[in-house]
Amino acid sequence: MNDNQVSPIADERLLAAMKAVSPPVEKLMADRLALRQEMRQAKDELERVRHHLIPRYIGIVKAIALGAATLALIALALALFKGLFEVKTTATLFASLLLPVWIVDQAEKHFGRWVIHRDGRAEYFGHD
Repeated sequence: MNDNQVSPIADERLLAAMKAVSPPVEKLMADRLALRQEMRQAKDELERVRHHLIPRYIGIVKAIALGAATLALIALALALFKGLFEVKTTATLFASLLLPVWIVDQAEKHFGRWVIHRDGRAEYFGHD
């Protein structure tokens, strides 16, 4: 007697359960393709945000940081020459003003540089 033959599955419910547990390869491949397309769309959206929104925010922060540093530098210079502060205190305050400008410079190295002209016009030179 030969027991190597597989008997056909007679119960349709058992066959449906087996198909649910082990979906066909075509369905798995279609799901994989859909996931790849979703990942590509998400990556494209992140690149759009990176290339458009982040440089704008960097430009705004640069203008604010330069304006605040300029006003504070003028106030520190006046305070130093009027004798309100010691030179050591003024140097520490001036160094703290450079920190936001340095952070903006680091961000511009990564995302592209903003050039702010004296007439208030700004140009963006991105990394492409």
